[in-house]
Amino acid sequence: MIDAEQQKGNTLEIAGIRISWFFDLKPNRSTNQTSPLDALSDVTLLIHKQPPPPFAKKEKTFDSGQTWALFRSDGKLILQNASLHSELSPSRFLFLAPDLKSGDLYVTGDTPQEADPLGYPLNQVLWIILLSQGRGLLFHACGIDDNGKGYLFLGNSEDGKSTTAKLWFDHGITVLNDDRIIVREKKGKFWMHGTPWHGDFKEHSSHGLPIHKLFFLRHGRKNSFQLKSGAEAVSMLLARSFPPFWDKDGMASAIESCQRLVSQIPCYELTFVPDAGMIDFVQSL
Repeated sequence: MIDAEQQKGNTLEIAGIRISWFFDLKPNRSTNQTSPLDALSDVTLLIHKQPPPPFAKKEKTFDSGQTWALFRSDGKLILQNASLHSELSPSRFLFLAPDLKSGDLYVTGDTPQEADPLGYPLNQVLWIILLSQGRGLLFHACGIDDNGKGYLFLGNSEDGKSTTAKLWFDHGITVLNDDRIIVREKKGKFWMHGTPWHGDFKEHSSHGLPIHKLFFLRHGRKNSFQLKSGAEAVSMLLARSFPPFWDKDGMASAIESCQRLVSQIPCYELTFVPDAGMIDFVQSL
């Protein structure tokens, strides 16, 4: 049961995964708290506006080398918003229970936003952790809903994802996101879902739909395509994903998911010219 003094909170649902959180309104209480569980959520967090309790020991799990690191302490998985070797001190620590169903977020310095207290990059990393439990993958991708036909355009930085999003949006076609798309398998079909974590193009939608075709983007002097399949397509997918490198079972699940995806969905390497002709070209395939 949720303490009346912890009722101020909110929820965020992305790709069918729901996080709820409650603000600890008594920050001076003992830090040995457990988060109140929300039966409708996959994870429930308790937000503390104070430093975390002392760490018994840090056992490194993964270090991005820049904006975040993951480690274990006293059986809990802990995510912080700075590298373990950064000169900057982290201002957010997310303590996750072993079953990943609850956690405690400790925030120092800046005030946590009620709409998303985790902030970047902890919000995206948390979803990657949850997806790694056989639930799906987060991709560097632009998602388009062309009147029920789902086109997934994958690419790394400067490959044209935001350009693609703007082209289709300017023609009245729904953009799920220009930079981050979650793909999940449902009853044998692969669905793509929009996220709020956009790139240069800010229009986005939270809904999802089945993937009709998949494209690996490349800039070029004319619109053309090459079919991709098998191990080559799987490798190209993984290179444009956010896989859980620190989790052996999670990586195996990611690879198997990509293998099933490329066996079901037509995959193309798309060389394109950034004008309206790209839309006609894709729709004609």
